Amino acid sequence: MDYEKICKMKANDADSLLIVAGVSVTRTLPFGTPEDVRNKMRWLVDKGLKTGLFLGASSSIAPGVPWENLKTLVEGFRYYREKGRN
Repeated sequence: MDYEKICKMKANDADSLLIVAGVSVTRTLPFGTPEDVRNKMRWLVDKGLKTGLFLGASSSIAPGVPWENLKTLVEGFRYYREKGRN
């Protein structure tokens, strides 16, 4: 999937899309570092829609994900909700 290309698309009625963007639950969350999680969230926000971006995990989070990565993900959600793209 070409995330940047999808984020530039418009709906059939020319309205902007709502994009649900997620940190990978098969690579980044289980096998990455907290820094990898932060970097992926930053990339999703930087390359994503200016409005209509919904951050999450790419699907359900399986057992075994390191606690530090989950904590970093939640901290990222809080950061972008409170401070936006700053």
